[in-house]
Amino acid sequence: MSGRNYWHVYNYMRRHYIATGTVAERMDLLEEFTELESGEIDEGIAEFELAIGKRKREAVPDGTFKAESD
Repeated sequence: MSGRNYWHVYNYMRRHYIATGTVAERMDLLEEFTELESGEIDEGIAEFELAIGKRKREAVPDGTFKAESD
């Protein structure tokens, strides 16, 4: 077990964004974090998007929003 998880993905993306002003590509993350499952990488991406305000809390990974129930 490597000890890395979705927080490492988030921090990698944060550092990359601060250094370059661009968001790291998913393919680069898959290469950097080969030991993680893609779902865990997606969790790190979601945390980063929440932090920079790109994603609303109700959003799901495919970019759609959950419908509110009455």
